[in-house]
Parts: sequence; structure tokens; C-alpha cells
Amino acid sequence: MASRDVLIVGVGSLTRAICSSLATTAAERCTVTLLSGTPHNAAEVCYVANTRAALSGADVVFRALPASEYSAEVFRSALARVKPALVVNCASQQSPWEGTRAPSAWSDLVARAGFGVTLPLQSLPALTLAEAIADVHPRALFVNACFPDAVNPVLKSLGLPVFCGTGNVMTIAASLRAALQAGSGHGSLRVLGHHVHLHPPHGPDEEALAWLDGVSVPDVTEALRAQRGTPRSELNAVGGHAAALLVGCLLDQREACANVPGPSGLPGGYPVRISSGRIHLDLPSGMSRERAVELNQRWAVLDGVQVRPDGEICFTTAGDMEIDKELPDVLSPLHAEGIGERCAHMLTLRTRLRNVPSRSAA
Repeated sequence: MASRDVLIVGVGSLTRAICSSLATTAAERCTVTLLSGTPHNAAEVCYVANTRAALSGADVVFRALPASEYSAEVFRSALARVKPALVVNCASQQSPWEGTRAPSAWSDLVARAGFGVTLPLQSLPALTLAEAIADVHPRALFVNACFPDAVNPVLKSLGLPVFCGTGNVMTIAASLRAALQAGSGHGSLRVLGHHVHLHPPHGPDEEALAWLDGVSVPDVTEALRAQRGTPRSELNAVGGHAAALLVGCLLDQREACANVPGPSGLPGGYPVRISSGRIHLDLPSGMSRERAVELNQRWAVLDGVQVRPDGEICFTTAGDMEIDKELPDVLSPLHAEGIGERCAHMLTLRTRLRNVPSRSAA
């Protein structure tokens, strides 16, 4: 019998949301193992999810696996022990909402440079985990939830495995379904969009694109107004539920149409068709693969970073390096192979800048 085990790395709010939904949506028996460096938090998530599963009559079990750190050795040991069919990475070294919860000179720098500046911090756990999967358990499907629009292309450029991502365009598509009153099973919704579209665009030409039953959605900006007016931390309830549905689909090897970020390592988000553990683009009529990738690369510039197919990473901030002495240190171009070194430099810089008050809070 094929494995129905899932390994989730990291126990933050997204993992909580995924487990909470899996506890009520899992159609068949499965076991979900949470690899976490915070045993107390993992125990809490397992308690809540196991209790919800018991109330719902779902045949799914959640268990915690302590980790001293997120290292190659720890990942390899966990993969050998669990032998999962599916690995979901929810671990990164940078929270997307640090600026609202703990503003500092560091969060000011990220705001000026664009979220893309955090790519090295988002990438390193996913890189280490993907390398371990390739070495220890290559049959596992790898789903990366941490900035997949840019991290997944980094993985692909290094020849590392990645099936797709979660969040971002998944959340946008879910929000559009609700706004258009086109619930699951009520129309084919295809969305082409990027992480940057979680926020309102600067102009109408920079908006995400959507098609309902092959017809272009006329006012995506208006349809996403409610989502964009909701705090990012609250959106994990939507993104986590969408991720749980994807996990169920992959475990059951069901055919499905979805909208996901970073499929097979592509930049940005696309409509896809999933079948028997394989994923293919499912673009609307008139939209070529080349054009879809081109649009997402253009939107990537707005998010602050562009990853080229050869692994070259170009930060695209409009920040003024003449007056911002920290920017040249973190925004010089690099290759994906240099992610580890750049990440170490950024962690040192972040430690220092977190002790400097935010100008916006003054």
C-alpha cells in the first residue's frame, strides 16, 4: 500500500491552519508528522487537530517530531523515519508580517527594498530540505509554502525537487471564487498572479489576471478588495484550507484543477491540472506558457526580486543606495549557489537592525 504519510516542517500559523483543515477534510486515513524545534507549539497543534479529527470522524492522526534545529542531518533523519508521500515546508527565517508585529529598522529596510529582499532568508530551509529529499527519499512530492513564487525557481535552477507551492495565488483564487460566487464545482476559474498581488497594484496594468469559464474577469481589483483589506496574518485561514485540500488531492492521487504558485519551479502562480502525481499548466485559450512566465517575471520585479532560469538572482528595488547604506550589502546580484553565504550576512545585519527603532514608529 502506498504511503499516506505527510511530513510538515515548521509549526507556525500556516501549519496550524493546514492541520486544522486537514482534521476535517481528509477523506481517507493518513498520518501527519510535524517536525518542529518548538515541541510545546507542536504539541498544541497536534492536540487541536486530533481533537477536531475525532469530532469530525476523520481518520487522520497528527503527531509531533522534535527537532533540535532545521539542519540537513535532522531533515535526513526525519525523512528516513517517516518515509512520507508528501513533504510540506512551512519553515523560513523571516516572518512576512514582522513589520506589523515587531517594527524596527530591519522591517523598515524590508519595506523599502520590497519583500523580495528576504529571498535568501526564505530559501535556506527549503534548499536544505529539498537536498535531503533528493538524497534520502526522492519519491516524496515536495510542496514549499515559503515565498514559493521566488524560492521554487531557486530550487529548480539548482536541480532540486519541487512539485509546487501553496498560498499566494491559491489565496487569490479562493478569494475570487467567493467574490464571484463561483464556489468549488461551479465554474472553471483560472488565475495568473504573483505574491505581489496579495496587495493592491499601483496601476490597472499590473493587476492579476483571471478567467471564469474561459471568460476574462473584468474587475479583479474590485473582486479582491475584501481580501486585501484583511490582515495578512488572517489570510492563513484561507491559504491553509486551500493547502489542506491540495494535500488531500495529492495523497488520494485525484485529478484536480487548481491555481498554485511555483509549479515545477516556475516563477509566480498559474492555473494547473494535477493528475497521478504530475502537474501541468492549464492556461486559458490564447495564453501561451511563454507569455504566462513573462508576465510573472514582470510582476516579480514589482515584488523586489527576479530569479532567472540559470539561477541568477537580481534584486529590483527602487531604493536609493546613495542614502541607504545597508542596501548595497543585501541587494547585490548573486547566484542561487550563494544563498547560504548571503543568508548568513543578512541574519547578522537583521540582528543589528532589529535593535534600532523603526522610523515609521517614531
